[in-house]
Amino acid sequence: MEFKHLAKGYKLIECENLEIAASCEAHFDEGECTNSEFYHPSNILVYVEQGELEIDFENKRYLFTKGQICLIRKYTHIKVSKRFSKEEKQAKTYAFMMPDRFLRNVISNFKFDKNLQPIGDRLLELNTTKSLHDIFTSIKDAVNNKEHIDTTELETNIVQTLRAIIDSDPKLAILFKEFTLAERVDLQLFMNLNFILKVPLKELAELSGRSLSTFEREFKLIFNTTPHKWILKKRLQLAHDLLLNTNKPVSDIYLESGFEDLGHFSKTFKKEFGKNPSEVKNNSHVEVSH
Repeated sequence: MEFKHLAKGYKLIECENLEIAASCEAHFDEGECTNSEFYHPSNILVYVEQGELEIDFENKRYLFTKGQICLIRKYTHIKVSKRFSKEEKQAKTYAFMMPDRFLRNVISNFKFDKNLQPIGDRLLELNTTKSLHDIFTSIKDAVNNKEHIDTTELETNIVQTLRAIIDSDPKLAILFKEFTLAERVDLQLFMNLNFILKVPLKELAELSGRSLSTFEREFKLIFNTTPHKWILKKRLQLAHDLLLNTNKPVSDIYLESGFEDLGHFSKTFKKEFGKNPSEVKNNSHVEVSH
């Protein structure tokens, strides 16, 4: 099991090959809000523990408040805002990511009604069952306290939770069946919102619904460069922006920008911008002071 700190307040737990959970905390002044944009390759259950979660999708606005759980279907392009009250002190949500490869195993023993009808909704509010509440509680405790997670037990709980969702509303079963179907996504949108994903190029291609050869060919047509060069440049630009516009140290920024080695990051950063990351950070403080 491994804990990773990602951009935008996320702390991701990886158990073996499964991304099980992430928490996202939003720290800002009362009355202000954070804004993010997502187009994710996994289906996500989101639990709101504190504050309000506002989701904009196709000119509609959805509001989820404390204690509510929503299901966001994969490759749904959304904009997310968070707010909180003075008493709450921060906004906090927990996300439970369900990649297709995991769902295929989870539902392999499920028996589906042959007459299930498609559901067009991309976002759904779910009833807060005891099973769902218990899982989010265990995720929250693990993320916050870095306790050991029993992967086998958690996966068993996931199966029970998905079954409980289906039992509470049988028509929702079609969602989990459809989750396992391949989907070809908008490659430009997908890459611009997911370029910090730390996965091999072959897996990135699969997440976009393409073979590696098709992915590389379409990528070159859209971006007029190779995936490796484009991703590196995007990550460096993100790092540069974070150095100039946040108070985060270089040791956090290189990880949030998708790099795994500080030495490699510093070397490629200087080659791109002509300055070391620390020089850009120091200059940003000088500019702010003036």
